[in-house]
Amino acid sequence: MKTCRTLIPFVLLTSLGLVAQSPNHPPMRASIPFAFSVQDQLLPAGDYLIHSGKTERAIRIVSADGKHTAVVNTVINSANSRSVNSRLVFQKYGNEYFLAEVWCRDDDFGRNPIAEKRQKTLAQIGGPAKTDIVLAYAGH
Repeated sequence: MKTCRTLIPFVLLTSLGLVAQSPNHPPMRASIPFAFSVQDQLLPAGDYLIHSGKTERAIRIVSADGKHTAVVNTVINSANSRSVNSRLVFQKYGNEYFLAEVWCRDDDFGRNPIAEKRQKTLAQIGGPAKTDIVLAYAGH
């Protein structure tokens, strides 16, 4: 029975594309200088690894120290050309940052996390967002 309990979570994570990463899509590394929200999770400023496979819509964000993790559902954002760099795009309302886009170098699409309720409310009452971009390193 122990084998079955151990195998089920592994199968679920593998099917979501969260355990095995495509060899041509290594995790991105980014140093984010501010706390930010993504799908109702507040993550502190710090160094992060962003895992995204070529075909998966979900991404996983993990702090370098392993203390903070978020699994994020995204919507594909097509582009006319390939991205020249890896980057994270944040929208800022007042003093709050929200992860809005994730782009991997050499992909012709990005991933947009589904906007959370608080972000939508701030957008309605606070006007246009300020956009901040954090470059990420996509390498081994």
